[in-house]
Amino acid sequence: MGFQEGVMNRVSLSRNKVHKYCAAILCAILLAGCAGIKLFSDYDEWTDESLMSIQQKTEDFIETLVTQSGTNRAAFSKHQDFYSDIDQQLRRLEFRVNSIPRNDKTIDLVKKIRLAILGEGICTSEGTSLRDLHCMRANKDKGPSATALAICRLNVNQTISAALSLELAKKQGLGQN
Repeated sequence: MGFQEGVMNRVSLSRNKVHKYCAAILCAILLAGCAGIKLFSDYDEWTDESLMSIQQKTEDFIETLVTQSGTNRAAFSKHQDFYSDIDQQLRRLEFRVNSIPRNDKTIDLVKKIRLAILGEGICTSEGTSLRDLHCMRANKDKGPSATALAICRLNVNQTISAALSLELAKKQGLGQN
């Protein structure tokens, strides 16, 4: 190998080292820039408390229906206040979660909570919500069976639990990076 070829190889090796160092520095800068990116919104105490309140009210209501099941006291017409109150509470929660940036997952879960409790807003025999179950022709006068209510309770609690788990994960900072 001649002098000129040796010098060229050293220059090529030097360039490769410079390129590697530049690439490493660029990667470090990019990673440092990504450190502040948040995937989810921050924890919201109001949302957390609202979710707990909705769960507790729904749980208490279902338990009342279970004890009244098969009697006139469980009639759909006698429990309109619960459905109205929960609708109002869900509207407030929906307004709140929709106003928080990067909150798409919570927004989606709150929609699912509404569907599990109130359905599409009208009583329908094809619906699967607590209200749909309660206002079905067979259940309208004496309420749903305890078995049907147990299944509905499980569905409502799982849906609310998913939203609450997400909110608590945000509190612990698990939604970052």
